[in-house]
Amino acid sequence: MHADELKQNFTKRYVLAILLIALLSSAAFYILHFALSFSDSSAVVINISGQQRMLSQRIVSQSQQYYFYSFDKKSEKEVQEIRSALYESMEEMRDANERLSSGKLSNGSNVEISNEIRELYFGQIQLKIKIDEYLTLVDCLLHTKTKQEAEVILETLILSSDAILPFLNTVVAQYQHESEERLTMIYNLEFTAWTLTLFVLMLEVIFIFQPMGNKIRELFQKVVWNRHNLLQEIEIRTLSLEQANEKLAHLASHDPLTGLKNRLNLEEELAGLIKHYKIHHLPYAVVMLDIDWFKKINDTYGHDAGDFVLCELSEIFLTSVRPQDSVYRAGGEEFVIVFNRITQEQAVNKSEKIRQRIQEHRFVYNEHEFDITISAGVYHPDIIEIDTIQEVLKLADNALYEAKRSGRNKIVAVHKELLEVP
Repeated sequence: MHADELKQNFTKRYVLAILLIALLSSAAFYILHFALSFSDSSAVVINISGQQRMLSQRIVSQSQQYYFYSFDKKSEKEVQEIRSALYESMEEMRDANERLSSGKLSNGSNVEISNEIRELYFGQIQLKIKIDEYLTLVDCLLHTKTKQEAEVILETLILSSDAILPFLNTVVAQYQHESEERLTMIYNLEFTAWTLTLFVLMLEVIFIFQPMGNKIRELFQKVVWNRHNLLQEIEIRTLSLEQANEKLAHLASHDPLTGLKNRLNLEEELAGLIKHYKIHHLPYAVVMLDIDWFKKINDTYGHDAGDFVLCELSEIFLTSVRPQDSVYRAGGEEFVIVFNRITQEQAVNKSEKIRQRIQEHRFVYNEHEFDITISAGVYHPDIIEIDTIQEVLKLADNALYEAKRSGRNKIVAVHKELLEVP
């Protein structure tokens, strides 16, 4: 068998196996989704039907309380409280009646109304109408003015409650019965899907994977490997892969233009400094720097000139910090310097020296000379201890924003007023 024929044969077998597994997985997913959806809907509808039954009894009790409170010279506050509670119960029961009779549940899903339930609500019994009439009686009680009328309505209401209670019990029992029947059906479907899956997997092993394994074993028996050349090739490829991985790791963690560490490195190393400060109280400072009016350089002289300024500034930053400090390009014209084991005063002084050095530096590109200045915000944990990277950078950025807002070309340290800035 030629290599192309072997490839086609294996591909067909593999694709067939994958399709069968995909079909079985889809069927299992559908059954599980159906089971979960039904379980949620069943729980909701049973809960609503039980709530409706409970509300019918609560409304009778509250109606009796309202009757005695209204005509027993109770305080107006007590009467209003029981009246409000009764209105709330009526609305809940009216809502439950509507949902149970229509199948539109409160969670946004719909449940199919069975013939038995439909017969209870809309057939000879007319349970939906009975409940509406029952609630209408309650409304009449709330609006009656005389004790004699209220007494007659209350008696009618009690009789109506006793009359619909058995039907409400029937609704609850019917929904529970239907739920149990559907759960049994779902269990049977799950068992069938599980059995079918095992059967199909067994067939795949016998008719697809076992012949493939036999053919692979035959091929290995016919091939004579040159061990020395193979190991040498593997070694060369491994070395190339390691070099490629190192290059990719460097590209992922450094800015390609300036060669500085990028924001990924900043967040990882800053997390370590925050942790060490919390445990060992080792001081550090985060300085967020931004080039003033950088957009004008790009707009006037082009992006090549802007790239030159960024690279030149990066060199100044690197030669202005100590070996234990780090410089990052956070993005665009924004840089971050992290000073390790330094007081707040020292951090501000070093930042000021860097600002002065940049202000005095001659930036010359294609016979064009630029006057470059920076603004910076300085955060130090001695001002306030922060546990998260985002909050540290936010405070430094707030200080930078204040430096920009107050005229640029200056260093602003985080102070108490900035802590209140949202």
